[in-house]
Amino acid sequence: MAALAYVLLPVSGLVAYVRGSTVRVRAHGLQAIVFGAAWPAALYAAAAASPGVTQAVLVAGAALWVVLVVGSAVGRDPFVPGLRRVLWAAATSSPSAPDDHAPG
Repeated sequence: MAALAYVLLPVSGLVAYVRGSTVRVRAHGLQAIVFGAAWPAALYAAAAASPGVTQAVLVAGAALWVVLVVGSAVGRDPFVPGLRRVLWAAATSSPSAPDDHAPG
């Protein structure tokens, strides 16, 4: 399920985050959401620089995407440097679990 979070960025990441039954799946879902928003934004910014920069960002993003999909599929759990702790902490509570603090 963690690898499937990267299939249709960022939509599949949102599904993995909301429906994930483990912290691992939810963390990969969050990373897919972040990556799915950051990669197009980086491409847009690179397009303002030059075609060469745009191509470099496209290739780097595609390479990272392959690493994330394959790595999570084989259980290696790759994370973008600096994001592992933040995403893991954010994924510890399930968004689909009932809220104990909700009025009612």
